[in-house]
Amino acid sequence: MLAIAEVDQALARLDADRGEIAANLAELEHHPGVRFLDEVPPTGVSAARWAAARARLDRLWAELRMFEGVVAQAHRIRARPGVPELTELLRYRRAHELLHSTPCDLAAATGAVTEYQRAITEKTA
Repeated sequence: MLAIAEVDQALARLDADRGEIAANLAELEHHPGVRFLDEVPPTGVSAARWAAARARLDRLWAELRMFEGVVAQAHRIRARPGVPELTELLRYRRAHELLHSTPCDLAAATGAVTEYQRAITEKTA
């Protein structure tokens, strides 16, 4: 089991990671090449390649939103009085590991995040 200070450090690292990821994605979205391809759609082979690249970029944004939800929930657990239950932390850790795997198995990560959120929602209801 992690000590409270270790949990706080881990949450601070996750917050910093979230900020860096969001800044990098925003920078990529504002890149002149990306903006051009969004505004002037290519044709032929280029269109297919851009569609695949745009889908991957959109998936990264979706994964960031899931990551933000998991981190926010971890903050809510940490804010509770007492020590969070081990099962909650294990569900959180599984979701976190799946979201950070390379390549990310989006279906597995989504399932883990959903399971984690359901368990937390049931506990707080």
